[in-house]
Amino acid sequence: MSSTNSEENRINNEESCKECGCKIIEDGDSHSHCIACGMPVKKLSFDTGYKYPSEVQEPRRTNTISSLGSQIIKDKNPISRKLIILQNRASQEKISYDEKIVAEVENTGVKGNTIPLLAEIMKIANSDNKLSTNRDILKGSKSLSNPKDRSQYKLRVYAIAGLTMLNRNLFSNSVLQIQDKWGIHKDDISNLKKFISRQLICSGYDIPVNRINSDEESSIELRNHQLSLFLYDIRDHLASYINFTSSKEIIDKAIMILSENGEPITHVSPSQIGGKFRNLSPERAALQSVVDSMCALDYNEREIKKLYKKFPVRGMKTIFSRLNAYRQNLAEDV
Repeated sequence: MSSTNSEENRINNEESCKECGCKIIEDGDSHSHCIACGMPVKKLSFDTGYKYPSEVQEPRRTNTISSLGSQIIKDKNPISRKLIILQNRASQEKISYDEKIVAEVENTGVKGNTIPLLAEIMKIANSDNKLSTNRDILKGSKSLSNPKDRSQYKLRVYAIAGLTMLNRNLFSNSVLQIQDKWGIHKDDISNLKKFISRQLICSGYDIPVNRINSDEESSIELRNHQLSLFLYDIRDHLASYINFTSSKEIIDKAIMILSENGEPITHVSPSQIGGKFRNLSPERAALQSVVDSMCALDYNEREIKKLYKKFPVRGMKTIFSRLNAYRQNLAEDV
């Protein structure tokens, strides 16, 4: 007898039922069974994950394995179709709205400590899902006809707003380049930045300041950098509704007011700091000095209050709500 016939006989004997000798078998869940008496004939191997039977040495089970277990076989039964839909829905990987915002930034190549801090800010701001349910109308999305594009635009405005806030706290990033690349409208950034700030204030969260040293000299330099950043940011807001020349005049006057009060906006030694802004945060000191500047330059109440809408700062609401009284007090102090 040839070796080929011997091999065929061996396979036939292994796959024949030892109880009744029947050679007709069918695969079950874990074994092949005799079709006549139902006894198990041979144990099946587990699914190897290969796509082609030629890559597997032994018969495989007919079911495949998913992250939730075996796939549900499609048939004409309506119940199985419903179960398939439910299983696909449950096994679908979903990311939160704040994670989508951070993903937009990651896709631009931003790295370092900016990403985890941005993720923390967005997670806190979206703790009650207010970011995703915010219905503010964005100017930059009006020209977008595709709902998917409008949704992505809103994510990107949130991302730019978050990066701007980090940039103001000395976490340097390429927010201006990204903003220009994405074509984000300035007013949209201002509105959503204000919205995020309100969410963070309600949660009692303050964005940390990026600082390396804690000695006296670095504290002075740090305040100088912060005041400068906030003033330049305020100047851009003013320029959006007042001409740039007038905005520059307001900021120059504010710098003079800060300097006269001993703030390190110019070359000032630590012993000179002692003016009315000394106990205020750099952000509030910058905004209040601009208010003083606009009052001194005789800007009307509407123009001054409009700045607060674009650049809200904690602790400044009282001044803007009682602007006439504040202006009178400034005049008396002169």
